[in-house]
Amino acid sequence: MQISTWFVNALYIVYAVLVLSSIFVVISENRNAAKSLAWILALIFLPVLGLLLYLLFGQSLRRETLLSKSNREKLFNSNKLPDVDIDALPFSENNKQLIKMCSRLEASRFYPGNDVRVYVRGNDKFEDLLFDIRNAQKFIHIQYFIFRDDVLGRRIRDALIEAADRGVEVRLLYDDMGCFTVNRRIFKKMAQHGIEVRAFMRIFQFRPSWRLNFRNHRKIVVIDGLMGYIGGMNVADRYVDGDKDLSWRDTHMRVAGPAVHGLQMSFSIDWCYESKNVLSEEKYFPHLLPTGDTGVQIILSGPTGPWNSIAMMCEKIVSMAHEYVYIQTPYFLPTDSLVYALQVAALSGVDVRIMIPNHTDWVVMRWGSFSYISQMLSAGVKVYLYQPGMLHAKTIVVDDELVSIGSANFDFRSFEHNFETNALVYSKEQALRVKEDFMIDVQHCVLIDDLDQWRQRPFIQKIYESVVRLISPVL
Repeated sequence: MQISTWFVNALYIVYAVLVLSSIFVVISENRNAAKSLAWILALIFLPVLGLLLYLLFGQSLRRETLLSKSNREKLFNSNKLPDVDIDALPFSENNKQLIKMCSRLEASRFYPGNDVRVYVRGNDKFEDLLFDIRNAQKFIHIQYFIFRDDVLGRRIRDALIEAADRGVEVRLLYDDMGCFTVNRRIFKKMAQHGIEVRAFMRIFQFRPSWRLNFRNHRKIVVIDGLMGYIGGMNVADRYVDGDKDLSWRDTHMRVAGPAVHGLQMSFSIDWCYESKNVLSEEKYFPHLLPTGDTGVQIILSGPTGPWNSIAMMCEKIVSMAHEYVYIQTPYFLPTDSLVYALQVAALSGVDVRIMIPNHTDWVVMRWGSFSYISQMLSAGVKVYLYQPGMLHAKTIVVDDELVSIGSANFDFRSFEHNFETNALVYSKEQALRVKEDFMIDVQHCVLIDDLDQWRQRPFIQKIYESVVRLISPVL
């Protein structure tokens, strides 16, 4: 009896120490006050559950890095392309400031002289990708958040196996949580043919400094160091054939030219973390001559390091718009600073339009997105609800001169918890192309621009929205 009592008391003491130390960590990190207070209250008033939730979802990695200092130097020294005189570029002062800011955040270099193709149909993107895989000569680096064992997944698997069988180096990186329900036989078969397959942050692998909440959401392919792909499309049939009764509308991009170095850098950082192998050899970063006239900057962002790079990039883009800023995103849960930036832009006379899906793959995020519509309408922002299916595109186009295409949604998770990669494209031609795609999609939307009418939506819907809005910072 005495031993039992001692053991229980010891457990109480250990638990109290864990809770108090967790509260101390939350306070010392100086994060968003509302989020910090929410975690402190959860730790105090939700015994055991609060601590478990914090250990899984609440920790910050801002003081951590994916790479050691020596490995980081190896990678960044491998990129031997000459520096660009940003002040001499034929861009507006705002664009020059944006380039400088992003280059300081994550050493995201500006690459001139690229050829860019933008896709809005999955079939077009994946047919081109399969063609490039089948013609690869040296290496293929492929990374997706989701890689399904379906018709499309098996087509790409077979093409990768054929490439590996003819001597091409093939490396595949997938997110373990994103592929949680995927039959792992698709990866085992590739490994049997010599393909190096890695899962990013394995769920059931103990790593004290990593938690379930941080996922790799990037979608990147690099082939021979000459061409690459970046955008929002995962490897799944729904990006080609739709899902159930919903079509999927997404945006992706193929780039050839010097900017492929930026995509390779992104892949190499993640690969080094998982494999401890630094892909810094010259064959992975070949000397690339200009192949077009488009300037591209590859922006990396993640929960490690000091900056929320893509969130800061978005805020800068919105604040520098003079005529218009059009945003497409599947989930719209912006930070307070981005809410203010959008409101300030609209109140200043900028044509601000936001397009989100009326039907989503995750209904909770739908309610969360809807909770911000009133704030947008009050400032004159136009909100479009895309009707045909799931709008999964993550694009921003500004003033006929700048486009952002990548993996990051306009929400807390992408800005703070996920590893993401976006491409900034400095091109009037591409800006007009993405603007045209936006206007085509407008024809399939319902416009929400009447604040009084929007406030008349069902009361129960408002309750759903408010609850999701409350927990959105920790979703």
